[in-house]
Amino acid sequence: MKKNILLALLLLPLLGSAQSLGYRRLNIDKPKLYDYVYIDTLVAGGDGYNLVTELYLPKGEGPWPVVVYRSPYIGFPAGDRMDGYRQMAECGIGFVVQRCRGTGGSEGTFEPNIYEREDGLALLDWLQEADWVKSIALTGCSYMGMTSWILADALPDKVKGIYLEHYGVDRHLSAYSSGMFRQDILTAWAIDNAKEPITKPAITDRTAIYFDEMRYMPQREMDVEMLGAKLPWYRDWISHTEYTDPYWHEGFWALLKSIPPKIDVPITVVAGHFDHHMEGTLLGYEMLSPATKAKSRLIVGGWNHGFQTTPALEGIRNDKQLDIDIDTFNWLYELLIEERTPKHEVKVYAIGADRWLDLEEWPASSATSHTLYLGASQNNIASLTTSPARGKAVIEYDYDPTNPVLSVGGETLFNSNSRKGSIRQPEVGYRDDVLFYRSEPLTEPMMISGKIKATVWFASDCDDTALTVKVSEERADGSTWNIRTGIATLAFRDDKLGPRGTYSPGEVVEVEVEMLPIIWELQPGSRIRIDISSSDFPQYSIHSNYAGPWADQTRTRIAHQSVYSGKKYPSRIELPLLEE
Repeated sequence: MKKNILLALLLLPLLGSAQSLGYRRLNIDKPKLYDYVYIDTLVAGGDGYNLVTELYLPKGEGPWPVVVYRSPYIGFPAGDRMDGYRQMAECGIGFVVQRCRGTGGSEGTFEPNIYEREDGLALLDWLQEADWVKSIALTGCSYMGMTSWILADALPDKVKGIYLEHYGVDRHLSAYSSGMFRQDILTAWAIDNAKEPITKPAITDRTAIYFDEMRYMPQREMDVEMLGAKLPWYRDWISHTEYTDPYWHEGFWALLKSIPPKIDVPITVVAGHFDHHMEGTLLGYEMLSPATKAKSRLIVGGWNHGFQTTPALEGIRNDKQLDIDIDTFNWLYELLIEERTPKHEVKVYAIGADRWLDLEEWPASSATSHTLYLGASQNNIASLTTSPARGKAVIEYDYDPTNPVLSVGGETLFNSNSRKGSIRQPEVGYRDDVLFYRSEPLTEPMMISGKIKATVWFASDCDDTALTVKVSEERADGSTWNIRTGIATLAFRDDKLGPRGTYSPGEVVEVEVEMLPIIWELQPGSRIRIDISSSDFPQYSIHSNYAGPWADQTRTRIAHQSVYSGKKYPSRIELPLLEE
């Protein structure tokens, strides 16, 4: 089960979410009509490599509808061990599990992403020609979701639909924000999943996994110097920092992003408020054609990549009201057995309100907003007000890259289990290099829905640096929980998806930090808290305070930072509100 992390770790030693439909027997109301048969076989993929393929089928002649799932994470030998797949076969739906090239006994060499289209299409062609196959659906989560996305524009006519979870269609968006690399997911993933002969570092501190590797300078040489082997694909990721770089618009990544508008079968897209693939997953849904959207679904839960609800607040009852495993089964059953066209649906879990909302679209194309302005401070603690102060206020702090602010919660963390998601925050004033702003207590609930945007008037004595913003709810009981974080750099302040720009030290500039969308109901008696700093490690790479691509940097320096507020410099936070 997705929620059974221990079992997942036992069965899948490599990092990555696992489609758990197979791990547990589901509490469903569909009749058991058949015995099942298990078969493991080899199916030719691209370049003639034979790939281990396991079949869970209803016992009989068929033809049967089948569900296809392709994974590089299965570390144990083929064998009949998946209870959920058996259950599907007993209900009349076959399940086809294939191990990606170079993994789990399949021939060839594993190179992330590269061969998934040709190998996946070869499997679909094989099933298309099989007289025991009546119809096909695709499913998968995380990397396995990508193995569905990458086929979706070239489906044979037996394919009737797709159910995928937690994978984005724009790789740059999942790797970078404003030129800052998401190391906790991608550096850690590279180390854990490399098939090259690396020396994997020993993990001595579970709260700081691979921190030494992430901090190595220059990062471009980390693989050879610390792991003992070159990882060309990791070097590609860390070298191409700009969205405008042709690397992200050619080959596999260009193909992946081009696919959603071409999909013409029903699709369910599942995202999580605290899943690191959220931005690109939502983009995939948004890019669907209107005709495909009319028969497709978007589900956004209050969970992280592993489907654990976050934050773990007292009194939560309805977060699991929508069970993804059961929802997957029911949707596939309706599609393949009952042969009904799915209905359009957008369901989003509202954190704090503890309820699922049925919406027409999300995020909404337009919404009202509540604006709070940064005020003056005493001892690095300042006010948030509903109008800017008349005078000018300046708050200063020093940012030292050798002593970065560590991530305490975050929506794009994955490897750091103790840090990811929404977690309880340190007390106000816990570091001198973090500025804190607090609002007055709310008198009534406030439902945030959409992308929070911070606009900060900012100056530095360096030619490039970072600015981080964290928005949290400080509850009446004193506990504080992070809602959203964001990061910007002076080099990309004009457009985080544009080319790298320049900055003149000392210049006061307007820096916009747009955060990932969220639905979160603030409670009466709560305050809104804003933390401003210049690092959020390991969620993002550490900025050296020198201009240029982060992975090329060989040195660091301390930056003296200034945050401006007041009528002339209206630094502010804009909270989008749900219109119900």
